Amino acid sequence: MAGLTRSLNIVTSKNRAFPNFPRAYMPSESWPYYGSHMYTYGANVMLPGFLNFGSVGSSISVNSSGSTNALKMYNGQGTEQTAGSWNSGFAPGDGAAAYDTWSAFYMDRVDNLLYVMVIDTSTDPDTYRMMTIDKDGTVAFVTAAYQVTNTGLENMKLSFDTTPPLYRVGGVDGTGNFRMDRYRANTPNDNATQPYDGVRLEINTSSGTVNSIAANTMVETTDGLIPNNIFIGNSSMGEIATFMGPTDNGIIGAPSYGDYRYNAGRPYGLLGNATTGQLIQNISFGMDIPFYYWSDADIKPVPWLGSYFFHPIGGGYVSGINNLSRADAHAYLDELAVWYGLL
Repeated sequence: MAGLTRSLNIVTSKNRAFPNFPRAYMPSESWPYYGSHMYTYGANVMLPGFLNFGSVGSSISVNSSGSTNALKMYNGQGTEQTAGSWNSGFAPGDGAAAYDTWSAFYMDRVDNLLYVMVIDTSTDPDTYRMMTIDKDGTVAFVTAAYQVTNTGLENMKLSFDTTPPLYRVGGVDGTGNFRMDRYRANTPNDNATQPYDGVRLEINTSSGTVNSIAANTMVETTDGLIPNNIFIGNSSMGEIATFMGPTDNGIIGAPSYGDYRYNAGRPYGLLGNATTGQLIQNISFGMDIPFYYWSDADIKPVPWLGSYFFHPIGGGYVSGINNLSRADAHAYLDELAVWYGLL
């Protein structure tokens, strides 16, 4: 199809077979890590640690069913690390006491920093700020505080399936602005009522102006993200928030729900073309996912060290290798979009 980016030889024939889910991703510099052998149940997500930690197998524990619990760091032998703000765990208020809630994480493999979006929920609307922590437990704010205008950006807590991931423009670590795209928002009315046209937080953590955004600030879109308004029914899987991408072709999506006990391992989720505004809920992502999960909980992709890790939200189990390379995941989204007619 004309205009499709072919960086990974995407097959554009409408008659092709359903695309295969990407293979699991196990980069040698971060696998194995402490906790990679464990299954995840809601409050116990183990993710690989900093690449410059100095010993093999370090990891970070994230409580994915809570938005206020401290993160903990371990070495490859499972000993909790206590340097700096890792002592007794890294908490939302370690940068400033007013910030009480985690919103999103992004582990950057080039910067060797964990970027975290924190919220001060005592303001109305909420106030957001980006900070970082390194392997030595040094915490720094990398933006000024920003109180949102659009109330569709409120309550974007880590533990909610309505909270979009934090991603980096172009999907390149070490450079570029960060974004959080909330499609379930109305910019004409600055709220979360239908029809939705989407609102974005764009965050510049650099020392210079990028994409017309001043250094160390964040801004909010006022004219929407997509050209078509979206109306959503009361589907139990109707949240348009959690996704991988966007790809170079503007495709977003991710499996977000499935239960191996009841639907034969077929995960479902959102697939959309953010350029055209076409979004489809509850589409099948195939049956060959290289990890196992079950219960009524949603699963959520988190950008981490150049890849995507999946963890459950609000309980549920995830086990196996729930890690996909970013390039493979984006190629798969593009192929799915062709198969479903979005590209």
